[in-house]
Amino acid sequence: MLRTAVRYFSIGSILRSPETVAAAAGAASVTASSPPSDSGAAVPITTAAKLLRPLDMSRSKRRNIIRREKRMKRQIIRDVNNAKKLELRNVKFHVDPVLGDPNNEFIHRIRAELNEETNLANNYEQEELVKLLYGAEKAAITKNSISQNNSILFNSITDIEQKKKRAVLTILNMKNTNSQDKKKLAVKIAQREFQNKEGDTGSAEVQAAILTVRIHFLMDHIKENFKDKANIQCLRELVQQRQRMLKYLKRHDAEKYFYTIKKLGLTDDCIVREFNMDKNYLQEYNVWEDKVLVRLSDKEKTKARKIDDLKKKVNQYRELAGVRAEELAKHEEQKATIRAQRVAESNHAKTEN
Repeated sequence: MLRTAVRYFSIGSILRSPETVAAAAGAASVTASSPPSDSGAAVPITTAAKLLRPLDMSRSKRRNIIRREKRMKRQIIRDVNNAKKLELRNVKFHVDPVLGDPNNEFIHRIRAELNEETNLANNYEQEELVKLLYGAEKAAITKNSISQNNSILFNSITDIEQKKKRAVLTILNMKNTNSQDKKKLAVKIAQREFQNKEGDTGSAEVQAAILTVRIHFLMDHIKENFKDKANIQCLRELVQQRQRMLKYLKRHDAEKYFYTIKKLGLTDDCIVREFNMDKNYLQEYNVWEDKVLVRLSDKEKTKARKIDDLKKKVNQYRELAGVRAEELAKHEEQKATIRAQRVAESNHAKTEN
């Protein structure tokens, strides 16, 4: 009895597994996966198993056709369900799980703002720097006790101070600084855009935005230095940290979570699903262009070929279902016409008798 109970509960757990549920859902929705007919309604994919049955058919031939149709129908349902299982196992992310949407306005806006002339390196503000340089110019004039009446000395000191000002602004220009200063400014811009109040640096959405900026800058470095293993590992850790931060935000404030991921160019599956930034990711998303990182074994190539053949077979079922639907419709019209003619002939014979 104990053995029977164990067998029963084990079968129940298998039937409730996600793959079995997906297969059942695929079998239930198998009728909606074929092309629409001329009338606009979806043609069941199992229509591909239908065969034409003439009116003058013997009972044995009819039974054979029915058996063939049932066998073909089971084969079609099995192939469609297997194809759907494979699709569920190998579902791709909607966007890049590391960089997000390539057309994300937030990242483009930050990169454009970094190239503005008003931004200075080392967290200097241009207004404060201009005031400081103006004060230095006035101090130099006051120190030398030069009045505007002595135009030669006054103009020479003014020219020297203007050259100093241009030199300082050139040195502090973002075009002449390194990537670290640019990253600091980008982090500051992201923090200012996502903050809930002045000085907010610890909220989940601000941390996620800062991590996204750091990820983009680190990915730019990795694309140029593919042998930098330490920074590749650091990038993996940053992506996982952002996932944890956004999962926390989703648990506590779902509305703010969806607003944040949309603004960062991410989707929900990039956060919820398990993800490992391995060589398969680096090759699939062409981080180093066409560099081959993963070579498939013969067994994996055979498996991939079988999957492609299965997908082609399912597509052929769909095409065949549309053709068979048209043929069956015409055949039914012909049968209806023949029946009507026979009824008319029988009625005419009765009237003559």
